[in-house]
Amino acid sequence: MFKVTTPLSSQDWQDYYQLRWQVLRAPWDQPRGSEQDDLEQDSEHRFIRNDKGEVLGVARLHFNSHVQAQVRYMAVSDEHRNQHLGSRLLNELELLAWEQDVDELVLFARERALNFYQSHGYEVKEKAHLAYGDIQHYRMVKSRPSQPGWFRHPDWAQVLQNTWRESIPISHAMGIEVDTYTDWQFTTRADFGANINLHGSMFAGSIYSLATLTGWGATYLALKEEGLDGEIVLADANIKYLKPLRTQPKASVKLTDCEGRLSKLSEGIKAKFIVPVIVYDGEEIVAEFEGIFVVLPKA
Repeated sequence: MFKVTTPLSSQDWQDYYQLRWQVLRAPWDQPRGSEQDDLEQDSEHRFIRNDKGEVLGVARLHFNSHVQAQVRYMAVSDEHRNQHLGSRLLNELELLAWEQDVDELVLFARERALNFYQSHGYEVKEKAHLAYGDIQHYRMVKSRPSQPGWFRHPDWAQVLQNTWRESIPISHAMGIEVDTYTDWQFTTRADFGANINLHGSMFAGSIYSLATLTGWGATYLALKEEGLDGEIVLADANIKYLKPLRTQPKASVKLTDCEGRLSKLSEGIKAKFIVPVIVYDGEEIVAEFEGIFVVLPKA
C-alpha cells in the first residue's frame, strides 16, 4: 500500500515540484517555476512515492482563514491513475484541515475532475476561471462532516449511521459507529466500556456483532456506489478469534477484497456479496470474519 508522506529532503522537494509541473503546467507549455506560488512556505505539502522512489502524486493545503482551508495543486502521474492515489492525498489533506477546526474546504476543480470531487462530498458553487484559454475551472466547497473520517459520500455514512441507530438497537447499546469511509476501506468502532466481560476483555458475541454490522455496512455502501437498492441479509458467516480485545475495538473492510455481482439486482435476481472483515484492538488484529450477505431485490 502506498503511503502519503511529507517532502523533507532536497531531492524530495525537487521530485515533488517536478511532478507538479509535469502534470499541471508542462502540457500547456508553461515554464518551470509556474507550478509554485507565494504560499509554498506557509502550506502543508504531501506526496506519494512508490518502492522505486518515483513520485506518483502530489497535493497541497493552505489556510485562507481560521475557518477555511484550500486544496491546490492536486496531481497524479498519468500512468498511475485509477489507483486511489488522488483520494489518499485528498483524505490526508482533509484530516489536516478538520484537525485545525476549519468549517469548510474550498478548491478550484478542472471540469474533468468534477465527478471525482463530488463523490467525496464537494459541491459546485460557481463557474470560475478559464486557465490558459482552455481549462474551465469550478469553485467547489465541502463543509466539515459530522465525523472527520467520513471522506467519501459523507451523506451515505450519515444515513447508514442513522439506520443502525433506528433499526438495530444493539448497535447503539454497543456504541458501534461508522469510523471511516474512503475509496479503499470502510471501518467502524465500538465502545469498549459497553462490551466488557468478566475477564476484562470484549465479549466474543460483541466482536461478532461488530464484524457483522461492519460487513452489512460495507454491503450497503457497495449498493449505493452502484446505484442499487435491496434488502441485505446475513446468510452465513465464520469468525476466527485470535486474541482477547482489551482496549480499542475497531473493524475494517478492504473494499477491493469484497466479492460478488450486485448488478444481478437490476435483473430482479438476488445477489451474493462476500465481505472479509478484520477486527482490531487498536492496531493489533484480534479476529478475522467473513460474512456472506444475500441482497434481495425490493418489490
